[in-house]
Amino acid sequence: MKYLKLFEEYEIDEKLEFQHSDAPDAEGRFRKLGIEKLASWLIRTRGRDLKKITGSINQQINFNKKKDPAYAEKMEKVRIEVYRQLGRKDLLK
Repeated sequence: MKYLKLFEEYEIDEKLEFQHSDAPDAEGRFRKLGIEKLASWLIRTRGRDLKKITGSINQQINFNKKKDPAYAEKMEKVRIEVYRQLGRKDLLK
């Protein structure tokens, strides 16, 4: 007879960990700047690299979605603005 474990019985050790990038520090810009200015700053400082920009935005969303949902929502709007400024209509859908 085989014994099955329920999903709840597994221990999940993976937790999000903050990772520093080689991009310049935001020094509070994520909270201070408006959506359009923050999007253009991210594009400029991350060398128009969508992967780096998305990583920065995702990190802000994931670490703040429970304690500051309004800020996480702002970051979602920044993501859309980045796509718009980069002309990525395929990602806006």
